[in-house]
Amino acid sequence: MLKLLQTFLDIALWRKGPQDLPASQFLVALALAMYVAASFIQVQLLGLQLRTVIVVVVVDAIMMILWPWAVLSFFRRSERFMQTLTAMLGVGVLLALADIGVRVLQIMMAGPEQKPYIAWLFIRFVALALIQGRIFMHALGQGLLTGMALTVAIAYSGLAVAQLIVTRLQG
Repeated sequence: MLKLLQTFLDIALWRKGPQDLPASQFLVALALAMYVAASFIQVQLLGLQLRTVIVVVVVDAIMMILWPWAVLSFFRRSERFMQTLTAMLGVGVLLALADIGVRVLQIMMAGPEQKPYIAWLFIRFVALALIQGRIFMHALGQGLLTGMALTVAIAYSGLAVAQLIVTRLQG
């Protein structure tokens, strides 16, 4: 497990790419389970209702699976799906853990009613765009900007769908 997390860290630090991971269904499932667990804690720390947390986490996980599949299929690179998805989920776990750490420190210092620091949210978003953009760059054989644009599309579409579902459930 430690070696796997080290590989995800190496991908996040641009030392390795998704091609350095095995194409394994078990590894995808393990990374997905870790991603969902970390995301649940991450979103729960925002103080949202449990139903909202579940919707956000489920929609995010679905988007993290569907977008790479669709993009890789469009670019005729579907054979790279498992490695790409594993890398994206693994890096997502690392970013969620960092976010959890920052949020816990913030809650300890300022209380749970304090909104997340906007500077941290911006840093995390830029890191996500760069890291997952690079993963897409390797998987697609395209440029970093293409990968970053796809990453931003995943992030915003997931938020939009989750917000739509939560709004429908409330009204």
